[in-house]
Amino acid sequence: MFDKLPLISRFNSDKKKRVQLGRLLTEISLKLKDQQTKLEEAIHRLKERDKELFEKVVRTQIDGDTARATIYAQEISDIRKMIKIIYTAFLAIEKVRLKLDTVQELQGLSLVLFPVQKILEEIKPQLKGIAPEVAMALESITSSVNNIAIETGVLNDKSIVPAVIDEQAKKIMEEAQRTAESKVKELPDLPHPPKNTIQTSVKLEVKLDENILLDYINRTGGFLDLDYITRMYGVEKDDVLNALRNLENKGLISIEG
Repeated sequence: MFDKLPLISRFNSDKKKRVQLGRLLTEISLKLKDQQTKLEEAIHRLKERDKELFEKVVRTQIDGDTARATIYAQEISDIRKMIKIIYTAFLAIEKVRLKLDTVQELQGLSLVLFPVQKILEEIKPQLKGIAPEVAMALESITSSVNNIAIETGVLNDKSIVPAVIDEQAKKIMEEAQRTAESKVKELPDLPHPPKNTIQTSVKLEVKLDENILLDYINRTGGFLDLDYITRMYGVEKDDVLNALRNLENKGLISIEG
């Protein structure tokens, strides 16, 4: 998706190294900014869906349709989990961009690149089932960061203590998660699901709902992570495949591959 960045080993003077390094890091920062924009758009779509479902919960509870109210409430819960994951990734990327902007010289580069690599590696799998396009872009960006580390000799820096790098990355991720959690808490409190004896069967209906699958496919631009869906909704792969075939038979989707 992304073109390979020029290798720093081609530089033939300290001044050129600094200029080229700055340009490469700026390119990476801009590409990360593009991914943040995509994550913001995903958050906006999910918030709109959250608002729509919340209103449905209120209406169905007023109408006394407790089963349908529980279905909507469960979907709201799932959406908010996704919002938290995306918020966390967005905030972590922001921290990564700030660290990249602090690099002025080759000295100290390792203290930036190592935690940046670690953070990006942690974000990618979290986004795979929610924002696959962003996850793929981060894979390419991580590769570019790794190329810089190799060509500048950062990987051979003996002064770097892995435990220190791990701690830096951990603190950044924890801060991002705390902030994301506070953002999600700003959303209206979830309506309490009605207590009744059919709650278990209602949850099963949610997990197999074709509309939920269709909404997921639309949000991810036509991509579906089968493993993610089975984990999220606790169903077998055959159940998901059957639902997909039904959607295809209705002309709502086209299954490729």
